[in-house]
Amino acid sequence: MANTASAERFQISDDHVRYMALYAALIAAEALTEPAMAGERRLAVLTRAHGIVMALRGPAHSLGFGEFRDLVRGPVAGLLPPGREDGGLGSVYAVDPETGERNVDLEALDGEYGAVARLSGVLPYWPWLREELAENRAYALFMKGESQRAYVRRREFVVRHAAGLQRSLRSMPKEIEDLYVGVPGERCYGRWCFLCPLCQWPMRVRPADGVVKVSCDDRGHRERGADYRFVRDDDREGAPALVGIHPPPAILARSRPLAPIAREAQVHEAGRTQMVGPECWHSHVVPGLLELALYDELSKRGVAVDLWPRLDSYDLHITVQREGRRKRVWKVDVKDVISVDALIRRLEREGKQENGLYLVVPDRLESQVKLLERALGAMGWKVRAASRLAQEVCREEGVSWP
Repeated sequence: MANTASAERFQISDDHVRYMALYAALIAAEALTEPAMAGERRLAVLTRAHGIVMALRGPAHSLGFGEFRDLVRGPVAGLLPPGREDGGLGSVYAVDPETGERNVDLEALDGEYGAVARLSGVLPYWPWLREELAENRAYALFMKGESQRAYVRRREFVVRHAAGLQRSLRSMPKEIEDLYVGVPGERCYGRWCFLCPLCQWPMRVRPADGVVKVSCDDRGHRERGADYRFVRDDDREGAPALVGIHPPPAILARSRPLAPIAREAQVHEAGRTQMVGPECWHSHVVPGLLELALYDELSKRGVAVDLWPRLDSYDLHITVQREGRRKRVWKVDVKDVISVDALIRRLEREGKQENGLYLVVPDRLESQVKLLERALGAMGWKVRAASRLAQEVCREEGVSWP
């Protein structure tokens, strides 16, 4: 990184600086918390992360290696050059201060802040270029032939089948076969892998102090129970029995159809299982689950809903036409995110949207709806929590929700 110019010298945007600081924290946290990483490799990764932060801070704000290691365990905002706006990173920890474990939300946050940085139009950097290429590759395969019906079928298959045994994937449209890969080692225990009951994607496996922790990478899924453990037994021949770490959370009745509780994880032989890659899971599967839940639940109540109209101009086109009443239409764009700060910045940089477009967030972000309305209302967005939108549509249709 010695030849990399500093952020200060070239006036790199705050968006890009925040993204690069978060990326440095991500790789440094892995080096500090992964016991299986060889010492030489650990030092190389930490040195690289330190170099990224030094390049961002410039010679005027030098940071020693020991101080850098200490800062990685604090809020990510501590890695930013002095005077830079933290953009929400003041509350983000790369290493959990209570458990000392790496924050499993880092990849998702990395993607969200990377999307904002891409829109700033400065200094493309390979980690998020790689993610963008993977995301665009999936989109191109969905789009192949530019048939609306084929697009919906391919994308819907990926969302509903993020992973599975090879025999269960036989109905896969051939155009998307290349999106599926084998299960990597960090998602296996012996010959077994464990699919999250909510997204059907292999969960991360982390041995620790005689037990093995198994949890979904998605925060919302973990909060709803996709967080397990089992007693480590290397002599065991059969599949381990996973036990939920926390009791099932209390979920409002209106939220349950769209945010079910995680029940038992599916245990599969890893060698016979295929999964979509992490970029496809982050960009298509996670948001797609809420899109399909709204589609499924409203459709079975008699509401007319179209998925991803005009080859994904937005996510859902909902129409209610009752006799004696004016027709109502909801054009919905679903955003399932961790950082509301990054979402606001991303939408501000994308610019004004089609008038009347509804921004829909998961119910776990309902407390942020007013903030989103204040920040985005002037751009034409209307903001709803998912179950509130469902209630509004069903009331207009004359049916009950839930």
